[in-house]
Amino acid sequence: MSLQKIREAVQAAEGNARQMGEVVLMIAQADVHAAEVIAADLDNPEMSFDKCFSALYEYAKKHQKNYSWCCVCNRFDPENPVIQVVADFYKVPLDGVQPAAEPMETEPQALTAEPEELDLMNLL
Repeated sequence: MSLQKIREAVQAAEGNARQMGEVVLMIAQADVHAAEVIAADLDNPEMSFDKCFSALYEYAKKHQKNYSWCCVCNRFDPENPVIQVVADFYKVPLDGVQPAAEPMETEPQALTAEPEELDLMNLL
């Protein structure tokens, strides 16, 4: 039920709030307790995805170097600063929560197949 509530909130969000909602959803999918806490917090306007983005923005401003800060967050990893800021914002501990499995890399088909002989006369 908690995950469904978070998914619906993500679908309803726009812009930066939507992006934060996607990160929140990653956390909720990794930890049932976090999902329950976050779902309950979403009823409070001060705990919205927009407010969570503001917290991340403030973190980024404090940690920028040469006027920029970047941290990619495309999978759940408790060590990722974005995940940590969101978890701190919603006050959910991530102790013992395992990171998402690394996607398996596959070699592109073109690199594994035998090269075909190229006849330059066919190009004329």
